[in-house]
Amino acid sequence: MNFDKIKAPTVRESFVRELENKILSGELKPGDKLPPAKELCELMGVSLTVVNAGMSELANNGFVETIPRRGTYIADYKKKGNAGTLSAIMRYNGGKLSSKEIRSLCETRMALDLLVARLVVERATDAELHELEPLLDELRAERDLERCCELVTEFYHRLAEISGNIFLSLLYNSTFEPQKGIYVLFCEKNGTAPVVEHAVEVYESLLARDVKRAQNDMFEAVRSAIIGDNAII
Repeated sequence: MNFDKIKAPTVRESFVRELENKILSGELKPGDKLPPAKELCELMGVSLTVVNAGMSELANNGFVETIPRRGTYIADYKKKGNAGTLSAIMRYNGGKLSSKEIRSLCETRMALDLLVARLVVERATDAELHELEPLLDELRAERDLERCCELVTEFYHRLAEISGNIFLSLLYNSTFEPQKGIYVLFCEKNGTAPVVEHAVEVYESLLARDVKRAQNDMFEAVRSAIIGDNAII
């Protein structure tokens, strides 16, 4: 029997999570002004280094913004957020996304996957495609749900990588955890077999250089999460 080591959050992580939770719960609203850094140090019992580093992370994820000579304010994360914001929302919701967020991410994936499929067929070499076979073999053999979802997410990320479009690769990588979370929800309801079968079908279509079939396979693989009997929303 294997057990994972328990990893305690750092002081900075705890500081960031505390403010994220207050923002996502609505306790802190867009436009609210935060106390000065030194006052936050005293209120929360942390160092100035922790506050500065934490504020930088919160700003990067669209939760706060600092206006010179005026102070730091709560930002509208729905307008200024990014993939890091989505990960924070998942943490706040216990690792899960809302139905609206799931639909939004899947709709985006469905559109991007059409481009990925076309570019992989046009640009990826046979050698690059064959390099995916060990990953698929591991996916077929995997029985742990969490690990299976990680592998299938990695499979589609690898497709984005060999598409030759660096921005597609960055987009898929930046949403890795939310995408994995959707696969976990899907597999908890439907088992892992459907996602494994979809991945194999996609791979075979790409290997055959059949653009339309590959696009359809990738589109339907994501569509099934939001439409039909297997949908999770």
